[in-house]
Amino acid sequence: MISQLGDDLLVQILIRLPDPRPACRCKSVCKRWNSLISTPSFNRRFVHHHRSSNHHLPLPDDPNELQSTIRRLGFLPRAYVLNDLRVLDCFKDLVLCGFWDLYNNNDIPGRSYLICNPFTKQWVALPLAPKKRIGYEQAVARLVCEPRNPKKLYLGDDRVFVYPSEYRFRVVCIYSHMKSVKLDLFCSESGKWTKEALVRPGHIKIGNKNVTSWNGELLWVYIETRDFDAGRIDPVVAAWNPFRIDIPPTCIDVSAFYEKERWDISVSQGALHVVALEERTVPTCSSVWRLEEDRKSWKKQRETLLKTAVGFNYKSKSSCLPFLHPNNPEVVFLHCRGGPDDNAILSCDLRRGELEFFAKLEVLACRFTVLQPIRVACWPTPIPRYEELREACTMEVTAFGFRAALKQLLRP
Repeated sequence: MISQLGDDLLVQILIRLPDPRPACRCKSVCKRWNSLISTPSFNRRFVHHHRSSNHHLPLPDDPNELQSTIRRLGFLPRAYVLNDLRVLDCFKDLVLCGFWDLYNNNDIPGRSYLICNPFTKQWVALPLAPKKRIGYEQAVARLVCEPRNPKKLYLGDDRVFVYPSEYRFRVVCIYSHMKSVKLDLFCSESGKWTKEALVRPGHIKIGNKNVTSWNGELLWVYIETRDFDAGRIDPVVAAWNPFRIDIPPTCIDVSAFYEKERWDISVSQGALHVVALEERTVPTCSSVWRLEEDRKSWKKQRETLLKTAVGFNYKSKSSCLPFLHPNNPEVVFLHCRGGPDDNAILSCDLRRGELEFFAKLEVLACRFTVLQPIRVACWPTPIPRYEELREACTMEVTAFGFRAALKQLLRP
């Protein structure tokens, strides 16, 4: 009976699926369904129908689903999973993974990378990165994505959804040593790695917690006295742009900012935020600050006393690492380490003053572990496949050569 439905009626049924994951699974039903769901018009209609929904969550809200999400990387080739695969960065629902590899000509360990979408199970492996730089410490690797040919979809209530037909991306590997910074850049448009060198003022320590992607650039922050010494890396031109902003007047002492486990800098709703905890063990106060458009002042979003929050009954001596909800700056997640609550994720609603158990991680987390928030977008972010661009160029050159040969053959 379903096979007798027209395309318009079938699309009306499919766009009413609860979220994009079952919609993507429906592609495997038959070629017709795959053709309908793969069109850009279906994507736009699906997003428009679910315009009031909020699918942006850093982690699934069901603990059972959380465990299945962790295991979803099992769709990758077994050689990748067994080769010390590590999650390095996220962009929406795209995940940048790195795994240790040995180059053929020496025993220096280097990084190889791949980009995957755990929800659609699509992935692409990048070419081997350049050799590890001798004398330099690899601090971070980040994924920077930019929409290509974006189209605006007006959802009402002054909200605009930017629907990109495809993404171009860059993988940025930062190596730090004294006053110099070395970059390894991979560009999806060229399909190649390039090496760049930057000179930065002073000795600024680069770490995994103080580097974030923001507006197509990489931003890192270093604390000195009462200032944030910040810098931006433009991955397109490989330029270092330093600037300075004041530390927000949070409820904690400035010395606490030297403890990475008591604060976090992240992007929520497209704006830069700082979330800070008053104490490391059993934190009593949490505050969130938003950087204004002038990049000189901060605006306090929320502050709450966690000990007075509804549902606060966690008395174990566990350290808490905060990270912000990527689409709701009034929700802070706390990753507990040590004690009975080891590896527990707590959700704190700063506006309502509620603290509740969110999930339990069953994976072993060391003190250097950093949780990466994955957002389930209104529609899955397409994997930027640089091979397709390269194959398209090859086909174009081949076609040009064939036409030239044909003209040569038919020339009188």
